[in-house]
Amino acid sequence: MFRYIVKRLLHLIPVLLVITIVLFALLKLMPGDEVSAYLGTNSNITQEQRENIEEKLGLNDNIVVQYAKWLGRTLTGDFGMSFKFRQPVTEVIGSYIWNTFLINIIALVLALLIAIPVGIRSAVKKYGAFDNAWTVFSLIGFSMPSFFFALCLIFFVAVPFSSFIPLNGMHDAIKLAIGYDSIWDEIGDVARHLILPVTVMTVISLAGFIKYVRNSMLDVIRQDYIRTARAKGLKEKVVIYRHAFRNALIPLVTLLGFQIPALFMGAIILETVFLWPGIGNILYTSVMDRDIWVVMAANTFYAALALLGNLLADVCYALVDPRVKTS
Repeated sequence: MFRYIVKRLLHLIPVLLVITIVLFALLKLMPGDEVSAYLGTNSNITQEQRENIEEKLGLNDNIVVQYAKWLGRTLTGDFGMSFKFRQPVTEVIGSYIWNTFLINIIALVLALLIAIPVGIRSAVKKYGAFDNAWTVFSLIGFSMPSFFFALCLIFFVAVPFSSFIPLNGMHDAIKLAIGYDSIWDEIGDVARHLILPVTVMTVISLAGFIKYVRNSMLDVIRQDYIRTARAKGLKEKVVIYRHAFRNALIPLVTLLGFQIPALFMGAIILETVFLWPGIGNILYTSVMDRDIWVVMAANTFYAALALLGNLLADVCYALVDPRVKTS
């Protein structure tokens, strides 16, 4: 297993390198220029001043040299300086990424806690009223854009109950300015701001999880060993949860392997709608402001997480099902 993991990690290096090359080229093809993004509204400068700023930012070289310098700095842990925030990129991403992790981990846990029992019961009671109701729910969840659901919650829930459910942000501006009475007061304030975005992310995630669990369970409970277990007189709960569900885990493990990177990636549109200070919102504003070093660092991080998530899914295959050989 250890040799397999090391071998896969070595194979990921050239893949990640190609991804960074493509990302860097695409960013350089975007309209606009980094100097204007760096100066903001104060862009009325002479050509000589512009050239001095380009040299200071390392933008006066050709694209190949710029990429080589960026790669060299990145390998040492230096992802450059943010044009917008005037801070090292690592500090910018580090300041916001845990906000994204918080909202995603809560939504993922809630979605799994609901989807697993619902998916199992839907498979056991297939084509019944319970199964049909959740099938319709899954279809709606797949087809409904997250931003539309978010706007519906804002209009129908947050606006009528604005005294308790905040519309956006992570903290109450007044409380943040004057200070919280206690740590519990701050936790309660953040929890209230989490209600809407967590609800949207949980509902949207439920559609996929329920479908995966249900379909996987349907495949397993038709197998001969399940009929044999029932013929031996085992209780139905033992047959379903100990024998069937354990063997239905592989498709769910696949999905979870790709969900791990999403814990840090953030939903760009959702965070923008709710003005949640997460990495998705920061990435969106960085693309708009052409803050290329933030965009490069964030997307490289995302790509690495996606590749590691794929590796994690393969490793979990072997742990869940001994028949799967890593060799």
